[in-house]
Amino acid sequence: MSVNQIELELAANSGPAWLAVEGAPVTVSFPAEAVRFEGEELRFVTGGDVVRTVPRNEVAALSWRGTARGKPTPPRNAGVAWTDEEREQLAAEVHGELSWAEIGRRHERSVAGVRLEAEKLGLIEAPK
Repeated sequence: MSVNQIELELAANSGPAWLAVEGAPVTVSFPAEAVRFEGEELRFVTGGDVVRTVPRNEVAALSWRGTARGKPTPPRNAGVAWTDEEREQLAAEVHGELSWAEIGRRHERSVAGVRLEAEKLGLIEAPK
């Protein structure tokens, strides 16, 4: 089975306290082969072992990327300079109702890349 790169956005004020960022959703990224929905939990599996368990009610968004060989596929615009038009769109999206994972999908960039650009533009504060 191939290993995929998972981006999991946890809802604001959920998950371990050490992940908290002033009431904002937090995105974690990790490899896994499969996800099982068991009761109220999502269980991420690699090599037959559960590597991470997350309560369903804490998940705001889930992104799953990979290839048949198990190598994560980077977003199409990873490392590409942002255009002024993209920055304007990002500003509107950050102040809207979209999750970081959805904004990343729309721009074809990673959640980390989107958050970093939002920080550079002063749209959000950098984590302390």
